Amino acid sequence: MAEGVATAHLSRPSTSIIGLNAANFFLAEVVGVVLPFLNALLRERGWRYDTIGVATSTVGLGVFLFQTPAGMIVDRVRARRLLLALASIVLGFCFGLIPIAATFRAVIFPLLFVAGLSQAFFQPLLGALALALAEHDGMSRMMGQNQAWNHAGNIAAALGAMVLATTFGIESIFLAILAASLLAATSTQLIQQKRMVADASAEARPASRGFVLRDRRAVLLLVSTALFHLANAPVMPMVALDIKRLHGTDAQVAAVVLIAQTVMVPVAYLAGRLGDRFGRKPVTLVGFAALPVRIFLYSLTDKPAVLLALQSLDGIGAGLYGVLVPSMCADITEGKGRFNTLLGMVATAQALGGVLGPLGSGLVLQHLGFKAAFDTYALVALLGAVLFFWKMPETRCPR
Repeated sequence: MAEGVATAHLSRPSTSIIGLNAANFFLAEVVGVVLPFLNALLRERGWRYDTIGVATSTVGLGVFLFQTPAGMIVDRVRARRLLLALASIVLGFCFGLIPIAATFRAVIFPLLFVAGLSQAFFQPLLGALALALAEHDGMSRMMGQNQAWNHAGNIAAALGAMVLATTFGIESIFLAILAASLLAATSTQLIQQKRMVADASAEARPASRGFVLRDRRAVLLLVSTALFHLANAPVMPMVALDIKRLHGTDAQVAAVVLIAQTVMVPVAYLAGRLGDRFGRKPVTLVGFAALPVRIFLYSLTDKPAVLLALQSLDGIGAGLYGVLVPSMCADITEGKGRFNTLLGMVATAQALGGVLGPLGSGLVLQHLGFKAAFDTYALVALLGAVLFFWKMPETRCPR
């Protein structure tokens, strides 16, 4: 598809695009606010910081173990709408049962693991559906549109969580997550299956899976994203815990998500256009560079209002990253038919950070305190930014 045709197609949203945007919106509500409030709930139930870190890491472990297999499965299956709906419903029920299971540790850890397993399918499935609808030339703008709706869903989730937490208590948030998962599953039915089958069948002769690890760009992207998420994954829950330690309110905990996501909406919407105009690497590098600055600044304050203000930097970094990394995967795999495999491997690298980051943060918080934890993860983020700047080449080919 020519770039002009792709752009025109996106400017007149079809029912399928509306369905995909709605799925992104409601899935963001499912996963967007859960970790800060999971941590807050477990702390209220008397859990130690290090044990809370293990619980958070259990979600990441499920994602990590199943992320690459999920990408490979998505490359092969045709019923992608159904698979996305099932994954959403399973995740919703796992989180919906958390308030009941929080006092039964033998139950809560399996629930969190299955939640992570289900979440592993979201990124490759949403990416596959986006690529099938927009094709390669329209991928960046489609991802920008999808991610803008994703962040809008996070805003709605954060606002809803603030109201629910102050009115009914933290437990009510987990029931709202269950409801959002059912709405996400329903939204997938707006996506036209006929178009998905036609696009999937076009990849009749995909390259071998081994090409991913032989491509230097893919390997560098995997390592860079692992470092990014090793630093980034524990930070939002740590900020939420720090606000609670400083006697902040549940509404302020919800604002940790709300502020970042509000900034992410315009950033994500513009990210695809900026990546097409200036190249993927320089725009993505801004996101990588914002992370160590943000984390280090957290260590310099003990005021909840300042901690919340710094969350705007999260909106810049994550907003750019969420759009352009899938676009870089599409660049690297163009014509090879392994987009979902690489996207799954990138998500596995992210999930590795999602496991190790919270696990390490729980230990550091318990024994060394918040300043040491923020400084440690700022150094990890700086390492990822330097690697991306120094070694990662541009992936977008001139058209």
